[in-house]
Amino acid sequence: MTTDYGYLIGVDGGGTKTHVRIHTADGTEIAEATAGPSALMHGRQAAWAAICDAIQAAFCKSGITPPVYEHMALGCGLSGVNVPQWADEFSGLNPGFGSLAIASDAITTLLGAHQGKPGAIVAIGTGSIGAALLADGRLRTLGGWGFPSGDEASGAWLGLHAINHVQQVFDGRANPDILSADVMQFCGGNNGNGDRNCVLGWLARANQSMYAQLAPLVSNHVIHSAVARNIMEKAGSAIEKLALALDPSARLPLALCGGLAVPLQEFLPPALRQRAICPVADSAAGGLILIRQQLAMECI
Repeated sequence: MTTDYGYLIGVDGGGTKTHVRIHTADGTEIAEATAGPSALMHGRQAAWAAICDAIQAAFCKSGITPPVYEHMALGCGLSGVNVPQWADEFSGLNPGFGSLAIASDAITTLLGAHQGKPGAIVAIGTGSIGAALLADGRLRTLGGWGFPSGDEASGAWLGLHAINHVQQVFDGRANPDILSADVMQFCGGNNGNGDRNCVLGWLARANQSMYAQLAPLVSNHVIHSAVARNIMEKAGSAIEKLALALDPSARLPLALCGGLAVPLQEFLPPALRQRAICPVADSAAGGLILIRQQLAMECI
C-alpha cells in the first residue's frame, strides 16, 4: 500500500507553528520537528515554505539525508483549508511531493486524538474548532469561523480580550493590574507604565498569531488578576458550548486538544471537566493516519 514511498509525513499547520512527524512506510518513527506557521491565511506559498523547513529540520535531526520529494507522501492538517480557493492554491503549489492529502487541522486533530475511531474534539490553539466522527462514519465540524469574528476560547481570542483590557485601562474604564502592565510591556508600552502610541503601533501590525502571543500572559496571571481569571472562565464556557453542540447526547469520548488545552482544563464547567480526556496522539499523527487512508483508497 505505501511501499512506493520511502517516507510518510504528517503535518500539523497552524497559525503559530508547523509540526511534522516523519515515519517510514512500515510505520517506524524517524523524527519530528517544528517551523514557522503554515496556516493558509498567511499565504499558500509561505505555508509550503514552512512545511519544507520543518521536514528538512526533522531529517537533519534524524541524521538521514532527505530523499527527493517524490519519494515522500504528505498528510496535511492545515488551518484555512475550509476556504476552497486557498486549498486549491495550496494543492497547485505542491513542490513535487509524490502524494498529498489535505484536510482541516480539526480533522487531523480528531484522527490523532481517537486514532481514527469515533469521538469528538475541541481544539484550542491559535484558533479554535470542534469536530466529531460519528459511529456511522459521518464527520461533523463546527466553529472555526476564523479570527476575529469566531475562534472563541482560542489563543487569539484570549489575546484580543487582554488587549481590550489594556485599552480600558488607558481610558480609565478599568483599573490597572499585573495583566495590563505585562501586556503593555509586551506591546512596547514603556515597561508596563503605559505608552499609548506603542500599543497603537502594535495594534496596527497585529494579526491572529500576534494576538495569540498574548494568551500566555492571560493564563499566567489567573491567580493575581481577576480580569485574567474572568477571561479564562469565559473561555471555558465557550468550550462547553462547542462540546454540547457537537455531541448533545455527550456519548462520544471527548478530547480537549491544542496548545491551550492544559491551561484551560481547570476553567471548564465541572461536568465537562470530568468528561474530557487526553488525546491519544496529536494532529501531526493524525496527518499520518490521513495519508495512509488516502494511499489505501488509491489501491482499491
